[in-house]
Amino acid sequence: MKVTAKIVANLTDKGRLKAISTVCLNGEFLITGVRIVDCEKGLGVFMPSRRNNNEEYRDICFPITPLLHKTIKEAVLEAYQNQPAQADESD
Repeated sequence: MKVTAKIVANLTDKGRLKAISTVCLNGEFLITGVRIVDCEKGLGVFMPSRRNNNEEYRDICFPITPLLHKTIKEAVLEAYQNQPAQADESD
């Protein structure tokens, strides 16, 4: 599966949240709102989530296989690390 990622918001001065990414699968399915967060073990990639009635956050989409999870994470982190140093901050 071809996975591409693009950083749509660079938030390096916003605390632990570092950026927001969009991920495209096979040029046919787009996932928006993928977050890059600075965690204790390094940068983490988190899928979009929504708060439910119990005030808990639940992912609204997620990879089922470990291979796809790894591929998405690698594509997002590569896009984050290869972005221009002066990337504009977006909403």
